[in-house]
Amino acid sequence: MMGVLDQLRNERISKEKHESVAADVQQQLEGEYKAKILPKMQKIYQDLKEVVEHLSYLEKAIEITDYCQRFPQMGTLSQTDYKINTDGYGGLADFNRIMQVNVLFNCIGAGSFSYEVEGRSKIEQEIAFLNSKNLPLKWNQFINSRGVEAAAFNITRKVPVRFKFEVDYNESKIRLLIHNHENFNVYKKNFEPEAVTDSLLDEVIRFMLRQDSDFIQLDINNQDKQRIQRKAEEEQQQRAKWLEEIKIEEAKEKEEEEKQNVGLTDMLSESMFFSRIKSFTKKKK
Repeated sequence: MMGVLDQLRNERISKEKHESVAADVQQQLEGEYKAKILPKMQKIYQDLKEVVEHLSYLEKAIEITDYCQRFPQMGTLSQTDYKINTDGYGGLADFNRIMQVNVLFNCIGAGSFSYEVEGRSKIEQEIAFLNSKNLPLKWNQFINSRGVEAAAFNITRKVPVRFKFEVDYNESKIRLLIHNHENFNVYKKNFEPEAVTDSLLDEVIRFMLRQDSDFIQLDINNQDKQRIQRKAEEEQQQRAKWLEEIKIEEAKEKEEEEKQNVGLTDMLSESMFFSRIKSFTKKKK
């Protein structure tokens, strides 16, 4: 039987082994970061910083005529007001320890636009969506003339956009996140450090400046296309089968209902028949 002291010894040995393994993993991750990831993050920062400086000096606004389908009232917007930071707050963190690079700008139009939404659930969904996109807005809730809960929203024509490169430390990768660049979409993709090349950065910058959209086109191989097509066909077949089952069930219910109606009619007819006979018999007497 193991004594308390032996149990404590084993627990300590187990913990020491775990800490040793964790330390080895941490050392390996740190080595990967310094050797492969940091140089790429420094390159990303230097290139994007130069882009922001040029755009700011040139005061070059990019015109956007169809930003989103949800709010055609947005009208024509101008992409401008570029900024860059590495700490998420507007400053530069340690150049030898860059964990993120953010390029921020706004798509701005004249004034604001208003619209109304009815129903508590829809109002809550609208508020959640607008806040998630960081849109400047004002809104007030009221009961409209039809007695329905409603809300009036006033949206300033200003869409904040962010391109963010960040380090996925545990996976030794670099992640790109794009928010609100077009149609309020969110784009996310992980890259191996070796994949972050001058060519890739050029594609990102071209996409940022709306010169083309090749960067975010889905690259689906034939095998993936076949898999997606098979899945769509299976879902379609399942839906057709489900609809057929509903039709059969409805037909059975209708048939049963008709039988019940026929039975009820027969019972009423029979009751009326005996009632007439009874009445006739009484008269005869």
